Amino acid sequence: MPQTPRAVLAALGGMLTLGLALFWLPLRGVDLEAMDGYGLIGVLPVATLLGAALLVLTFMATLALARPQRLLLALQILLLILALHGVTLALEPNARFPTAWQTAGFIEYVTRNHDVSWDLDARFSTPGFFVFVAFVMKAVGQNDIEPILRWAPAVTNMLYLLPYALILRTLRATWRAKWFAAWLFIAANWVGQDYLSPQAFAYLLYLFFVAILVNWFRHHDETTQRSGRRRSTVTRERRGGLWRIYNWLFGPKDPGELPAKPVGVREQSILLILLFVLILVGTAAHQLTPFLMTASCAGLVIVRRCSLRGLPFIAGVVYAAWISFMTVGYWSSRKGELFGGLGKVFTNVQQSTGGRIGTAAGATQDIQLLRILIALAVVSLAVAGLMRRRSRGIDDRVALVLLLVPFSSFGLQNYGGELALRIYFFMLPAACLLIAYLFFPAPFDAPRVRDPKVKLWLGRLRTGSRRHWPAVAAASVFAVLLVGGFLSVRYGNEKYEQVRKSDVKAFDVMLRSTDGAVGVVWLSAENPELVGGEPVMPWSYRSWERFTRTPVVANRNNPADISQIVQRLKEQGPGGFFVTTRSHEDYQVLSGGLAPDYAVKLRRAMAASPEITTVFADRDAAVYRLKNPPAEPRPTVPTTAGLGMRNSPWTPAGLIYLPVLLGVLLARELRRLRLLAPRQARPGVPAAPGDMRRLRPLTVLAIPLLISVVAVIIERFVIIS
Repeated sequence: MPQTPRAVLAALGGMLTLGLALFWLPLRGVDLEAMDGYGLIGVLPVATLLGAALLVLTFMATLALARPQRLLLALQILLLILALHGVTLALEPNARFPTAWQTAGFIEYVTRNHDVSWDLDARFSTPGFFVFVAFVMKAVGQNDIEPILRWAPAVTNMLYLLPYALILRTLRATWRAKWFAAWLFIAANWVGQDYLSPQAFAYLLYLFFVAILVNWFRHHDETTQRSGRRRSTVTRERRGGLWRIYNWLFGPKDPGELPAKPVGVREQSILLILLFVLILVGTAAHQLTPFLMTASCAGLVIVRRCSLRGLPFIAGVVYAAWISFMTVGYWSSRKGELFGGLGKVFTNVQQSTGGRIGTAAGATQDIQLLRILIALAVVSLAVAGLMRRRSRGIDDRVALVLLLVPFSSFGLQNYGGELALRIYFFMLPAACLLIAYLFFPAPFDAPRVRDPKVKLWLGRLRTGSRRHWPAVAAASVFAVLLVGGFLSVRYGNEKYEQVRKSDVKAFDVMLRSTDGAVGVVWLSAENPELVGGEPVMPWSYRSWERFTRTPVVANRNNPADISQIVQRLKEQGPGGFFVTTRSHEDYQVLSGGLAPDYAVKLRRAMAASPEITTVFADRDAAVYRLKNPPAEPRPTVPTTAGLGMRNSPWTPAGLIYLPVLLGVLLARELRRLRLLAPRQARPGVPAAPGDMRRLRPLTVLAIPLLISVVAVIIERFVIIS
């Protein structure tokens, strides 16, 4: 394969430099105050958008080269991460997302108290991530978490590429398909779940979990799939629409993955223990990710792309046991919230898609609709890529499992209306790969050889060294549109997702103004108990246990009516404060339908009231309290309560059976690896008939233990709740 001329590489470097300059330099003149309901895309300079397009086209031009320039491709992907996921670093002084600041509050609480408290927030039921970050920050002597919050999205996306590259290396695909899939994985990740959070951390664990499975625990007898048994010597020559469909489904197929490399038993044993650790840590860090770990492993086992048949049982036992023993403080009083969505697939889908659109209006509704359209386009193109590969006789089982498994989450619960976003997030690795296959479906890189006597339509474009140019051109159009969609939907809510300095200062002022509990009164356009709303503020970013939140439903007809606010402040006692911020006010306008001048009139009424005094106020935030607050009530600040474990009659037995069961299951799987070692050393040679019988003692021991643990879990749900 010829070397790429230096002039071409210099031209690509110049395009890359020009694209970076066009993207970043004009950002100094951006006026964030001019944003409307369409978010950041409405105020970005035209030069910045042109720079983004030029960065995309430079990457695609690099894909059009005859041979891969790995260093240049990797550099462009890293620069794309900084551009797309770090653009707000040049525009906003504080880390974005109020929920990111709430994560900081959890970490601060763990750092200060060396414990958790289940009764403060349900997220304390899975505290693994908060404990981990608190430990790391203390170990390195980092006390200020704000820089970590700011850089987390960009750094997290860089970390995601490590396990994703491990997954890509096992696939039977061209280098263009793999690099384009990695690029898409960054450009299509607009869901905003990559900030410093348990779900971002658990997602990284999930990717490493899948990468280890498909790299080192695949079957060593993956060969070309034979044609369906209905294709006899007589019927094999038959043609027609039905037989074409039959051949497409059951005809001979080559595996979409490269042959599994032989791995020693010792290495596999260490990796199996690592998988077990990932399951434990993922279960302790996030409530949804371990379910998808279990389901993905089970799916790969079913389609014969994973040899660890017992691992899904191990993961399922860990997940069920954690919920039963460690999250009892959450589910004991929330059975309806936790289990009410089980099996209600259509209801969960509606609440995660149409329900989110119905609560917004105007530009915000357009952004929500565009998100759904992009997600549907990604899924549709992924299915088209799968079909194109299958029409070429390639069976992409790993990609198919990773694409379909996340949809099983629709049978759990609506996850606060965000389940569709989480499903899109988890199917993204497979979807990006299959979309890359749509443009570059070939299973390997090889020159196409044809008989010169055979004339092809557009033969020069379809053969020779430039035959991939049409595919690169088509992929370039899609890539430019995707980046434009990313900038629109990722930052479509930036008007209220940005966190200003005064937002944080408002909560510092309240903490300094009282020594005890702080009763935060906040305004909501709708009843938050019905719509699941919370204040869009960095509440409880520190001293979490001191804050309580009490909503007041807005009087849409009379913004100057503050009687309900005064009443709620009296109910809070001497520690009551009413707080409002511009981000929160914009959210109530864009998502709740309040009048644009509602907050102005409300603040004016609060400042003029003889019962209210202003504690802190500027353009971005304001804090008010009663001039003469009542002496009572004086709520006590709650102390740490741990995970809130509770006992039942069978709980002591369960605490004994559970570790024994996990030990037996893990020992059985380790033993099975040793028994399979001779067959893996010589693929195609079956194990001796009596080999697998050596697992029977561990199987017989595991069955009654499993029944006992399941019985204890059921008994705890019945008795405690």
